[in-house]
Amino acid sequence: DEIAIVHVMNRTVRRCFLLGDDPVTGCNYDHRKQWIDDQLVHQAKHFGIDLLCQAIMSNHIHLVLRSRPDVVAEWEDSEVARRWLMLCALSKDDDGRPREPSEFELNAIRNDKPRLAEIRSRLSDISWWMRLLSQNIAQRANREDQEVGKFLRARYRAVRLLDETAILACAAYVDLNPIRAALAETIESSDFTSAQKRAL
Repeated sequence: DEIAIVHVMNRTVRRCFLLGDDPVTGCNYDHRKQWIDDQLVHQAKHFGIDLLCQAIMSNHIHLVLRSRPDVVAEWEDSEVARRWLMLCALSKDDDGRPREPSEFELNAIRNDKPRLAEIRSRLSDISWWMRLLSQNIAQRANREDQEVGKFLRARYRAVRLLDETAILACAAYVDLNPIRAALAETIESSDFTSAQKRAL
């Protein structure tokens, strides 16, 4: 129930090439980084959580997130219901994107006060952010691979950043991760990072 800035890290399961090059088959799975990037943008639009930094690597991700329960508390009931239904859609279009919820779907949440309060709390909960991110990516990758199971580890690591110095140091760490891993030479060539988006 309070604003928190957190550095979140999570790794893939099964094999390290889930987001990169498969040394056995020679296949490249970097397109899945775009899936994660798109899902992060979608979640940032609807959660009461700010996506401050990101780096999507070949076998793990780094995020710096700021929860905003203070902002979520100000949202009208209809806005809470709409945002939740855009994250956990009951209906999707042919491209798999969530459809705008109907009045019936909105009323099912608005008129159920205990459920509404629970959803309001979830919209600024970093655990729910990670849960929906992991679920979405796992479903897509499992369809592609004809597999079952998790894509990202169930337990992610989260470190709360308590002051401005910690936030700046962590942001630099996340932004420079691809360079340190020798995947890029410059920030501008660091694909799927917030640093590249800011630089371009």
